[in-house]
Amino acid sequence: MSLVLALTLASANAQGCSRVIQITLDFQEDSAQLESKQILRLARWLVDVRGLFQYGDADVEGVAVGNEAGKDRKELARRRADAAASALKNLLQGVPIHSSSNVYPTDFIRSSGNYAVVQLNPVNAPDCSPVPIPGFRY
Repeated sequence: MSLVLALTLASANAQGCSRVIQITLDFQEDSAQLESKQILRLARWLVDVRGLFQYGDADVEGVAVGNEAGKDRKELARRRADAAASALKNLLQGVPIHSSSNVYPTDFIRSSGNYAVVQLNPVNAPDCSPVPIPGFRY
């Protein structure tokens, strides 16, 4: 009986800890300009997730695709990250934003690769420590 309870608690904890608070913002091909429709999506999303947790910081990743990581593709990814981070900074003040950019091979990404990802990192997320199961060795 206690094993079933421990497994149930562990799975409930794991589900609570696997929550990712992120949104993907789309860009036109070869563009780093964030369209007003995407800024509006970001603003609405922030309204929805603001009450879930308190956020300590945010990560923004600008993405471009190409079979060769040429300078222009790297620059495009960086400009996308900057555009998304700027919009986030205006909408969510007081939260530090860490920005990165990457170029991925076309066969590595399922989508068109014209996007930036914004992720909020909670400071008061559920405890992700596993619930010990009596008699089980890790």
